[in-house]
Amino acid sequence: MPNQSPIRRVEFSRSALERNLSTLTTAAEIVVDLRCDAYGFGADWVRSAAEDAGCAAFLTDDTPREPVPPTTATLLGLTAGSPVARIVGEIVSLKHIEPGDSVSYGYTWTAPRPSTLALVTLGFADGIPRSGSNGALVSIADSSVPIVGRIAMDQFVADVTDLAVSVGELATLWDSVSAVTQWHTHTGRDPLSLVAGLSWRVERVWSE
Repeated sequence: MPNQSPIRRVEFSRSALERNLSTLTTAAEIVVDLRCDAYGFGADWVRSAAEDAGCAAFLTDDTPREPVPPTTATLLGLTAGSPVARIVGEIVSLKHIEPGDSVSYGYTWTAPRPSTLALVTLGFADGIPRSGSNGALVSIADSSVPIVGRIAMDQFVADVTDLAVSVGELATLWDSVSAVTQWHTHTGRDPLSLVAGLSWRVERVWSE
């Protein structure tokens, strides 16, 4: 039977990684950091692309005390370059609420107007930082909208009042440098820790 589970997925782009490698290796020889499974991007996958690009210097978990090379976040498309990863969840329900209604744990967000909210299948058990509650942005229908209320274990709520969306559409996190920067600013999390912190239940898909 086909898998009917809601979508929780991180997608890695080989072409984006190769573009970043091409830009970085043109300027100088770089050291590629493969520690912590290449910060969640997949050490074997990153090594393969890096070796194809002519890289020969790598850091592995056998060298834990070496500093993080300054090109690492750019290589992975987190602070510059082409975004290599994007995290995808699914809208599983939509709810219309009235001004003054509150949502999620502790009712920390209250609707200032008639609002439409989307329930998205990503939560802190997937590794989405709870500090992204009430203000970190998610991309839905090609627009950036805020997460409202506290991020729960299995899902978060996004304000889609000004969008035309349907159940089954996708919500995307961290698919651009600006999106990663906004989460870094809102949560205080190092960009390298975001994908690295995703849990086992998020499906990994690597392109070739």
